[in-house]
Formats: sequence, structure tokens, C-alpha cells
Amino acid sequence: MRIGLYGMPTAGKTHVLNQLDFIDVKLGSNFLREICPDFDSKDEIGKNMAREKLASMLLRQDTFIMDGHYKFGDKVSFTDMDGKLYDVFLYLYISPSILEKRMSESEKNRKYLCYDIEKWQLDEIENLREYCHNKNKDFYVLDNPANNVFGDVTDIVEFIRSIVNGFSCKLFAEKCVEQILQRATSDVITLLDGDKTIIKEDSSHAVFNYTTHIYDGNFYTGYQSWMQAKEFKAYRFEELNELPFSFNENVCKALNKDSFILTSGHERVWSFISSYLDIPFYSGAEMAAETKFFIAKMLQKAGKIINAYGDGINDYYMLKQADKGYLVTKADGTVSKSLKGKDLGGIEFV
Repeated sequence: MRIGLYGMPTAGKTHVLNQLDFIDVKLGSNFLREICPDFDSKDEIGKNMAREKLASMLLRQDTFIMDGHYKFGDKVSFTDMDGKLYDVFLYLYISPSILEKRMSESEKNRKYLCYDIEKWQLDEIENLREYCHNKNKDFYVLDNPANNVFGDVTDIVEFIRSIVNGFSCKLFAEKCVEQILQRATSDVITLLDGDKTIIKEDSSHAVFNYTTHIYDGNFYTGYQSWMQAKEFKAYRFEELNELPFSFNENVCKALNKDSFILTSGHERVWSFISSYLDIPFYSGAEMAAETKFFIAKMLQKAGKIINAYGDGINDYYMLKQADKGYLVTKADGTVSKSLKGKDLGGIEFV
């Protein structure tokens, strides 16, 4: 497994890599200058040729993690060979204000302050995310929205260890698809989010008063679902014997014999709801926005027509991929604030 750790200048990628002792670590900048000593004096074409040469060399190795940059200012440094090199892409997100402060204190990186740092970082994330969707690769944003920066990278280190040990939203999607295809009896499959889609409430909050800041950064990748699974372990609640929430009738009336719930909610809660509705469900630490997207995409590849229902950014990529995507609005007709700035064209509101 080859892992790429991406992020802005001064984000702290090297600091993260220095904490890893369970996987071969390579420092991209050092390697580049070893194979191309005059790298810094080359033009952009020459630099990209050196980057492609490095990636080509590393394709012969099976397991390592290396840092990388998608672009510098308005100059894209990411190459096709970079894309082929990595099986998994990680992106280390840091608050733009923190990045600006660090850059202002760095003679080497001060030159980047002329750029819109917030836009630059979000553009990198969206471009890498889109690339991974197109190429069927895992993509995770590593963020810490409570503090906007990582004072302690223990969670990141443990997450990378989990990836090395097999954590994968894409592979989990493949397992879900295999089971769905075994269960399905028609060509039309309906995929449904759980919270605020099938039911009107957030089930975890309704059942055991769960609140979190994990999703405040609005990324909803497998890192956030992995962090949530860790938080869930601290909560205890009695077995459910009644439903402490209400169903969304506009969604429930669309249920058919080949409907499947994809939820990042608590497994025990959704096991109860699933049994009540007699609809299979899939959940867990690997159920994230990418997982839902890949499930829809893989089912389409298997010849299925996909109808998908969801309410927010965690469902957005699935809704856009589906043959028919349905966005569940709030009671007042507005949409989730997590979708601000997203292209909702082609998605129907319910």
C-alpha cells in the first residue's frame, strides 16, 4: 500500500511523518533533490519531469507513505504519475488563519501570502477528492475542527495505522455492493441515508444525546467517521423497545423491495430501525461520503439503476452519482447548510 500525505506549505506534514514507526516513511522533497540536485533552479516543466521520474521509481515499491503537494500557488505540481503512485490519499487540513500565520513567520513560504489561502486549500481538497472518485481511490481529510490545528497528532497516527491494517472506505463499499447484489431482485435499487432522511431527527442525539464537533469542518470523509466511531464507544444506552423519533413520510413512501439504508449513525440504533422497517442497513466506521458514492457507482457498473435519498454533504456525492438523486429538505423547505456552494443541479428536492 502506497499512501500520499498532501497538504499546504507549513501544514505540518513532516511532523506527522516523523511520528510514524510502523510504515516506511519517505520525505518527498528530499527524494526529489537526491534524484535531481538542481531541482530548485528548473522551470515548471523540468520540475514536473523530476516529479514524474520520482513517482515512476517509487512504483516499484509496495508499502510506504510520502508527503506531496498538489500545487504551489496557481501552479499545479500534481502529475498523472503521482495519481498512479498512491493507493490512498490523505489531506492534512489546517485553518487558513493558522497557515497564514505560519507562512508569515517563514522566509521560505512568505511568498505564498499573496494567494487566497482558504480558496487554495479547498481547491486542492476538491480536486484531489474528485480525482479519487474518478480513479476509485481512498481519500481522507484529516482535520481537527475543535481547534483548527493539531497540537497532538496521535489520532492521525492511529488512523494511518488503521489504514495500514486494512481500513478502507472503498473496500467496505465493495463488500456492501457484493451483499446488495446478492439480495437485490430487480434492476432498480434505492439507497437511503438514515438521519434526517428516513427519520426526521438525528438518531444518535435522540437516543443517547450525542453531540460532536467532528463534522464542523464539513468534510465527512472516512477519517471523520472513524473519529465518530471512537466517540460512540464512550456512550452507553439501553436496548431500544420503541422509536424515539418520527419517520419522513415523503421518503418512506418511496421505499421498495430493493431499498438499502447507508448510515453513519450508531449501529445498534439503526439495527432497531432496520428491523422495524424490514430494510437492510449498512453502517460503521467506514461508512462515509466516499463509501456511499462508491456504492452507487459500483452498483451502476453492475447494471443497476440507482435512486438515492439524502439530506446533506455526507450524501451529496452519492446523490450526484445516482441516476436519480433526491435531496430531503428541512421542514421550512431550505437545504442543509453543509451544502452551501455545492452544485445541486440534477438533484430533486423532496
